[in-house]
Amino acid sequence: MIFAVIGAGLVIVFFVVLLVRCFAGCFLRGEEVPLESLDLSKSHYAKYKDELLRTILEIKQMAYEPVRIRSYDGLLLGARFYDFGFNKTVIALHGYRAIPYNNIHAGFLTMKDLGYNVLLVSHRAHYDSEGRAITFGEREQKDLTAWLDYVSERRPDDIIALYGLSMGCATICLTADKLKNYPNVKLLVLESGYRRAYDTLLVGAKKYGAWGSLVAVLCRLSGIMFLGIDIKKSKIKERLRQCDVPAYFIHGSEDRLVVPENAKLNFEAIGSAHKKLYIAEGAGHAEAFIADRQYIEESLKAFAEEVGA
Repeated sequence: MIFAVIGAGLVIVFFVVLLVRCFAGCFLRGEEVPLESLDLSKSHYAKYKDELLRTILEIKQMAYEPVRIRSYDGLLLGARFYDFGFNKTVIALHGYRAIPYNNIHAGFLTMKDLGYNVLLVSHRAHYDSEGRAITFGEREQKDLTAWLDYVSERRPDDIIALYGLSMGCATICLTADKLKNYPNVKLLVLESGYRRAYDTLLVGAKKYGAWGSLVAVLCRLSGIMFLGIDIKKSKIKERLRQCDVPAYFIHGSEDRLVVPENAKLNFEAIGSAHKKLYIAEGAGHAEAFIADRQYIEESLKAFAEEVGA
C-alpha cells in the first residue's frame, strides 16, 4: 500500500513539474536575443540575411521617441515613436517572443515609404514593456485598444493603419470588432497571422517527437489553469466578420509554422468590402516582406490609395 501511495505521489509530482515547465516554455517571457548578434547562415533567414541585417541596421540608426502607457491591468507598456513628419501613423505589432525591430523591419520601411509615421509597439512581456505572461492576443488585444486611444488622442487628425505580424496580426484580428470605435483607422496590413494559437503550438511541439502532442496539451491546460486562457479556442473569425476596415493580407507560401490556409480563412472571414490577399512564393514564416518587398510595396501603395489610406 505504501509503495502505491509513493508511486502515485511521484506521478503527481512529475505531472505538476511537467505542467509548470510547459507553462514557462509557452507563456512566460523569453530570452530576447537580437538577430544581428546571431549567425543567420544557420537559421531559416539564411537566404535573406544580408537584406535582413541591412534593414535592421537602418531602423536602429533612426531617431525615435520612447513612449509609455499603462495597460488595463497596470503594466507599463512601451513603444518607440518614429515621427517622419507625415499626417498618417501606423501602429506596428510584432510576433511572439520577438524584438520589435527584429521582426518588423522591411514592413516598417515599407510603411515609412508609403508616408506613415511608425509607432513600434512592444507587446506585454516583451522588450520595452513590463509583464511576465504572453497570452497570444487574448490580453494583448486590450493593450492595442490602449495604443489606439493614445494615438487618437495625441494625433487626432492622423489617418491610422495597423500592421501586425504573426501574433501581432492575430492581436489585430481579435480587436477587429472594436475598430468601428476608431474612425481614423483606414487600413489593416495583416502578415503571417494564425487562426488559433494552438495549431501553431502543435507545429512547434513537433521538435519533441512522440512527446509533442502531450506537450501541446499540457501547454493548453497550463494556460487554462494559470491564466484562464484557452489557446485552442479562437474568436478571430467572428471578430473579423464585424470589421469593415480595408485589409491587405500577406503570407509566405512556405510558411510551415503558420500555414497559408490561416491567411486564406481570415481573408474570407473579414467583413470588409475592400480586401486583398497576397501569397509570397518561397517565403517562410514572417519572411514575406523581406522576400518580395518591391512587389508588396507597389501593390500595397495602390491598395492604400484606392481605399483612401
